[in-house]
Amino acid sequence: MKRIIPYILIVAVAALFNSCDKPTEEQKQADALFQRITKVYTLNPDGSMDYRYQHELDLHTHYAFNRLYGETFIVYNPEHQTLEVNRSETQTAEGEMVASPDNAFNEVLPRFAAGAPPYHHLREMVVTHTGLEKNSTIFVDYNLHSEAGYKPFLMENAILAESSPVRELVIKVRFPKDKDLNYQLLHAGENLNISNNGDMKEYKWVFKDLEATSKEDHQPAYHEHLPRLIFSTANFKDATSWFMDQYSYSLPSSADASLDDVLKDKENRMDSILALQDMVVNHVNHFDIPMEYKGYTLHSNEQVLENNGGTTFEKTLLLASLLKKAGIQEAQPLTIVPDTFYSQDIGDLNSFREYYVKVPQGNHSLYLSALEQNHFNSLYEHAAEVNVYFDKASGSSQVERPDQPISKHHLKGSFTMKNKRNIQGEVSATLTHCENPYLTIQKEEQSVKSMLSSAFPASGISEFEVQSTSPAETRVDYKINQELSPQQQNGYRFISIPQSQTGLEQWHMGVLTNERTTPVGIGWPLDIRYQYTLAYPEALELVSQPVSIEKDTEVGMLKINIRKENREVRIDRQLQIEGDLIAPEKYADFREMLNLWKKDNYRTLTFKENKK
Repeated sequence: MKRIIPYILIVAVAALFNSCDKPTEEQKQADALFQRITKVYTLNPDGSMDYRYQHELDLHTHYAFNRLYGETFIVYNPEHQTLEVNRSETQTAEGEMVASPDNAFNEVLPRFAAGAPPYHHLREMVVTHTGLEKNSTIFVDYNLHSEAGYKPFLMENAILAESSPVRELVIKVRFPKDKDLNYQLLHAGENLNISNNGDMKEYKWVFKDLEATSKEDHQPAYHEHLPRLIFSTANFKDATSWFMDQYSYSLPSSADASLDDVLKDKENRMDSILALQDMVVNHVNHFDIPMEYKGYTLHSNEQVLENNGGTTFEKTLLLASLLKKAGIQEAQPLTIVPDTFYSQDIGDLNSFREYYVKVPQGNHSLYLSALEQNHFNSLYEHAAEVNVYFDKASGSSQVERPDQPISKHHLKGSFTMKNKRNIQGEVSATLTHCENPYLTIQKEEQSVKSMLSSAFPASGISEFEVQSTSPAETRVDYKINQELSPQQQNGYRFISIPQSQTGLEQWHMGVLTNERTTPVGIGWPLDIRYQYTLAYPEALELVSQPVSIEKDTEVGMLKINIRKENREVRIDRQLQIEGDLIAPEKYADFREMLNLWKKDNYRTLTFKENKK
């Protein structure tokens, strides 16, 4: 009996391990399944670096090999890197091994480098896999060697998920013992193993049964919700200092004539700022090259002008340099780092996601884009994230987290229908932060007439007066005289309640699914409110029923009130969304609020014509 009990325990443990080794039902149903992915990052003692990648991928469907995984793409810089493909084989369903032939390896120009002549030396190795069929397995193994000095330090911002499930992901980081490695894991359990091998230290993580990335719409812009490993052999201060050492604000003398021409006849400081922004945005090409493929180095302003193009930060730096040359010495470049990515211990340049130039404007700071002519002050769009200002003079960076405001779009109006086809009245508009097209107004004051579209077309605005405007808030009064074209059916007329273009419409949230597994990312916290009174003639009778809806949730607030008083309709519609990220557990409230807000019955007034 004593022998039987240990035997039973051994069998039970073995059974447990065998059951854990079997794919889950979700993994079986997936188009493909990564049995194993291994990524090895190595900083060699001489400063060179190696990145080795391996995967074993099971194909379950025709879609998997016809559309998803028939090829492997490897982008590299042959001027500083050497690529070696160690293995590209397919094991068929019958167990036969089929190696990729010589003509399965083809170098092409990466798509993002098209139209960017300074980067036409970059290459993308396209490895075509052969012998693909259902239940076959692809084996890939390659090494990318970077010469010493090509990259400043070993760093990565790696998403720990793929477009198909992963049974096991192994990440190893190897570096000399005299170096330090700082890291952070996001949305993943800690399972680090540290070992030493001679003069090298190794950090190893093993992640099991990773879910496939979701294909849901409107996920957070920077995918902060995904499991992620961020590491670097430099801290944040050293990384930003190295970054700033790469550039200067000097401009070639050939730029003077262009600068004088752009600033000619500019009446004030803001006109000059916007003219220089227009020059960089519309007359200097954008080369959308990821920093990692150019060794995190920067072209000078002179090179950017010679090439008539630059990367995102190079164009941003050019804009800052031109502003300084024009006398706006406070112009300062900055980058946006998602809040969850930031750590003062980790210097990861891959976490720099967007760039702007900061200039003071009264008591406010303006964020100017070098890629597009912003309508509003982009400071408010990125207030929930880490804003990193580069101070070239001191060689240091400054980190700030501005307060995130709620952007308001409030219209208040009083109207009278003089007859069944004409409406007259007054509207007061209060627009703040991301709903405030301050920069557009600075270029052309007449643009305020379009601020109310599509509620009121510009032709229906007889007069307007800008009461006040600043980067934070604009107030405008309008007089309306609009000819209506109401729909008519069997003596009924349908008139839409005026609703202007807000951020909500720009985010294109048309159809919202019943359920959600990932957070919903929206542009900014929002407060939309329409308060109207409408007096209508005796020739019409209001048929619409009174509406009184009020909801107060963790996501925000919804209020829809429509009521009749004598021959007036009083309308109060308000929607508040208090954050820019909606967690899955709050999605039901968010969906209900938006569906009610967009419901036609609550956005349309129905009248019946009185027969005489």
